[in-house]
Amino acid sequence: MSKKDIELKLERNERMAEMIGIILGDGHLHKRNEHNYNYSALIISLNQTDDPEYVTYVKVLMQQLFGQEPKLHKRKGTKGIDLRLYGDNLVEELIALGLETGDKVKNQVKVPNWIKREKTWISEHSNQWFRTYRSLVICCIKGLLDKDGSIYLARRDKTIGIIFKNASYPLVLDFKEMCESLGIRIGKIITTWNKAPSTGKRYKAYHAQIQAKEQVNNFLEIINPMKWKYKKEGLLNELKEL
Repeated sequence: MSKKDIELKLERNERMAEMIGIILGDGHLHKRNEHNYNYSALIISLNQTDDPEYVTYVKVLMQQLFGQEPKLHKRKGTKGIDLRLYGDNLVEELIALGLETGDKVKNQVKVPNWIKREKTWISEHSNQWFRTYRSLVICCIKGLLDKDGSIYLARRDKTIGIIFKNASYPLVLDFKEMCESLGIRIGKIITTWNKAPSTGKRYKAYHAQIQAKEQVNNFLEIINPMKWKYKKEGLLNELKEL
């Protein structure tokens, strides 16, 4: 099948909500003939050295959702690896699900509306929220955290913390509001200036952080991210030694 001939119809379900979170975290979409690209593609960048299990997890998820195995492209001189899928129809279907092509920072991307619901709507439609949307929110948060978040050991406080960081303010706000819709409290969004390792250019980033032990436990229990599954034993052992 050629790069433009993929035929599929993507469903709006929990596994797709997780994939949407992964793509928003560190994925890229572009169309044929857009910015001189001669093909349409979905590209997800991962860390092959530090997170090999997660690379396998995402590869399998992409194959299950999109019906073909992604091609692997290692980045020379880095720990990075790209998982790539090609096809005009694939990209068009992902756009129909609320994603955008091009630079996610310039676009200030956010979570598609079919996944999330605003606080007032949730309070007025609690039954529908639990029946239809809560599981979508959980899976999307999982994808976002696994791809663009961290579960870390705060040595000074002798506790485990969680942080989600992105250069799109609407996306970090969505992360905060989706967590709060699940009863997970998050503090104010923090703005910092960072330097890109590859170019040295400074850019503005936004952080949503969970530090209170009760809220960290709530997050890990409800979301159950893959990142916690892979790093739980090591982090807990380090915590015991403090």
